[in-house]
Amino acid sequence: MGSKISRRKFVFAASSLGYAMTADGLGVLPGTDSRNFGAFELGDTALQSGNATVPPKPKVLVFDVNQTILDLNALRPHFVRAFGDGTALEEWFSLLLHYSLVVSVTDAYSDFGSVGRAVLEMLASNKGVKVSADDTTRTLQGLLTLPPHPEVLESLKQLKAAGFRMVTLTNSSPSAVKAQLQNAGLTNYFEESISVESVRRFKPDIQVYKSAAEHLGVRADELLLIAAHAWDVFGAMKAGWQAAFLARGGISLFPMGPKPGIIASDMRGVTDALLR
Repeated sequence: MGSKISRRKFVFAASSLGYAMTADGLGVLPGTDSRNFGAFELGDTALQSGNATVPPKPKVLVFDVNQTILDLNALRPHFVRAFGDGTALEEWFSLLLHYSLVVSVTDAYSDFGSVGRAVLEMLASNKGVKVSADDTTRTLQGLLTLPPHPEVLESLKQLKAAGFRMVTLTNSSPSAVKAQLQNAGLTNYFEESISVESVRRFKPDIQVYKSAAEHLGVRADELLLIAAHAWDVFGAMKAGWQAAFLARGGISLFPMGPKPGIIASDMRGVTDALLR
């Protein structure tokens, strides 16, 4: 076709062209007509193909923490003991995300742990269950000792060896994420953990992503969020970031949101795409 393909790895190659990099390779996004796409060439910065822009290779990989690299399922026994039903874990985490947004938009910011405690009490009240102080403490402390998902450690090793800069961006407080990464044995893989406290907003408030980009001193499109939450991917991409979505357990993207360049079932798939 007469176009020269750079030897640089080009995983995200063309979400803007209607493609997504999956764990199985480059695939056409649903509803996209791929017949008329022209050749494109990858280089050090974003390139043009017709009217579309191919994103540059990211300078920084930005990881969400809870459920993305750390396994929330480790909390399930606490919910079985307190509520008699392990599915209360999903109900609690959903309420936690919901009310973290509520306190953001109403300028009533409080740290993630405090919101977590409040919605645990709320869930118990909704269900007519008496949750003891010990159960509450064990549950919230359990957030600090979550294990990494089985494939995460090897994936981080590979990405670090490949020379990627890696940071975390989570709704957890600075002290909480420090404890989480230390207890999971992952601290040395990240150059820093960026806090939402500077903007007193929780993800996916767009100010969180803008502030993180300014802090890191890179353009928005040079950042790639890796997250297992569709709302996080939505927020980052609306802020101009690239994104990789971990569809853990078969969870789906928000259909009204932009499509990330990488979609995989776990970190192994994301890592393979980034290193391909």
